[in-house]
Amino acid sequence: MTNKHYTIGMAGHIDHGKTTLTKALTGVDTDRLKEEKERQISIELGYAPLKLEDGSLLSVIDVPGHERFIRQMIAGVSGIDLVILVVAADEGVMPQTIEHLEILKFLQIQKGIIAITKKDRVDEELLELVEEEILDELEGTIFNDAPVIFIDSIKKEGIEEIKQVMMDELKNLQVKHESGNFRLPIDQVFSLKGQGTVVRGTILEGVVQNDEELEIKPSGLLVKARQLQVHNAKVQKAIAGQRVAVNIPNIRTAQIKRGDVLIHSHTYETTDTIDVTLQFVKKLQHPIKQRSLLKIHIGTAEVLGRIVFFDRNEFEGNSSEDVLCQIRLEEEITAKRGDKFIIRRPTPVETVGGGWIIQAKGSKYKFGKETLHRLQKVKEGSPEERVKQALSKHCLLEIKDIQAETGLTNNETDLLIDDGELIRITAKLYTGKDIVFDLEERITNYMKTFHQTHPLKVGVSKAELLSSQITSVPSVLVEYVLKNLEEQGKINRKESLFFSVDFQPHFPQAWKKRMEQVVSGINGDGLTPKPFEEYGRAAGLPEKELHDLRYYLLYQKEAYELDEKHLISVKNVKDSIGKLKKKYPQELELGQVKDELGLSRKYLIPYMELLDSLGITQRMDTKRYWR
Repeated sequence: MTNKHYTIGMAGHIDHGKTTLTKALTGVDTDRLKEEKERQISIELGYAPLKLEDGSLLSVIDVPGHERFIRQMIAGVSGIDLVILVVAADEGVMPQTIEHLEILKFLQIQKGIIAITKKDRVDEELLELVEEEILDELEGTIFNDAPVIFIDSIKKEGIEEIKQVMMDELKNLQVKHESGNFRLPIDQVFSLKGQGTVVRGTILEGVVQNDEELEIKPSGLLVKARQLQVHNAKVQKAIAGQRVAVNIPNIRTAQIKRGDVLIHSHTYETTDTIDVTLQFVKKLQHPIKQRSLLKIHIGTAEVLGRIVFFDRNEFEGNSSEDVLCQIRLEEEITAKRGDKFIIRRPTPVETVGGGWIIQAKGSKYKFGKETLHRLQKVKEGSPEERVKQALSKHCLLEIKDIQAETGLTNNETDLLIDDGELIRITAKLYTGKDIVFDLEERITNYMKTFHQTHPLKVGVSKAELLSSQITSVPSVLVEYVLKNLEEQGKINRKESLFFSVDFQPHFPQAWKKRMEQVVSGINGDGLTPKPFEEYGRAAGLPEKELHDLRYYLLYQKEAYELDEKHLISVKNVKDSIGKLKKKYPQELELGQVKDELGLSRKYLIPYMELLDSLGITQRMDTKRYWR
């Protein structure tokens, strides 16, 4: 267990000895408030370090037992790894014990120890009967097979035994993710003279280091970790599982509250709509109706939200089924897939259920089986399926957004990148393998159809691809796929046009003879062609086909555009240039060209301007020189 960090929670009914047991274990009295001392009850969360024999330092959280302080209790147990259920020998399992058990179940706390305290108040021969009665009450809970330790906290009886049991139980627990993005749900905010604002909490995942730039969510305040302390000892870094105090100067305590989350900048997004799977308590006082207002306790946050069912209008209880639904929050929270939460009714006050987030950023869905089927797939999904689901909504995402949507860790997303499931499109943006494959198919199929429809055109431009069938796809993704297809030898590019590798522009069979007639007419008229449309009318060529033929002749360099109405044969122009160069090898004037080629002014001026535009001649005053 060395270098592993865990948080131990004390739970149980009021006045059953949680604080006294914590003090016996750690030497720390966690009732620090004046009111707590006067009333002899825990009101706020209490924290104490516990050093075990193997050198590991644990955080012990003493949560309030009174039903009025259940909010603080939930905030305390949300980050624990192991719970010690404290039951007084002279009272047994009480109402608040039961509610604590429900909360622990919904938060999916896996490991527990039963500490039967105040054993001195029960005759020795009755202790076995007390244990039996308590275990009967706890049947079907996480404490079904939990170790049982009898404790007298005042006399320190059972303390060493429970420490040993704690070590044994923790050996088999999975540690929190140090590889994930740093996340610290804040449960305490206070100010120290000369230091400024300090926030405390238990690190859920990741690592934080001194002097790092951090962010408070959901407000978005940017802060700096000036100093870190773990149980009053200064450290350079703190890791997942540790309870840490972070000094953040230049921020007022009023700007931060319990429930806020401290993170590395820009690593987590906020959300006000979460898709969830819920379980409810066995006996509800009243049914949960569609869009009921509930209190959501997640991490250390407490927010109001309305429940949205997709297969019913109310939940009556008396069922252990998992319910897939959505919660629409009145305030934004910072959460990700897999986060556990508790729901309570504001009035009459009661814990009604709990569950976990299957998708941190939900959308509005239709009522019915189709939505339930989709949510079920999201719930059961593998990392690949969860990423696919997230990308189906956004197409391109940064890794931090993928992790926020899916709940995946850095290691899991790195593995998906290594396996080719996630593909990097830009420096920050990624997409899925299936999205790239699907887009490749759509583009190549579109090109085939385009070639069939426009056999005279060399290819299709990126602008045409974007405006035709894939307007919902970002242009950067289209560019990536086009480059990819070209590198794979599946498509070719000529200038700005893309085309299939096996395609060559050609006359369509249905209009081949008529198009050949147009070409023959242009060639036959030498340097004095008729308007292009006249050739088309004479050949009986429809307007669309004539337009495509014009494009073909120009792009294939079989004709030049003499002016807007006339095309001139490239071969005829080249022949005329040869003729002129032979007679006027250095320079020439309009009159000489007119006499040599027999051109009227109608054709002469456009002809010479064409030679200039092609870079064949250069005009200087009244003369032109060959280039």
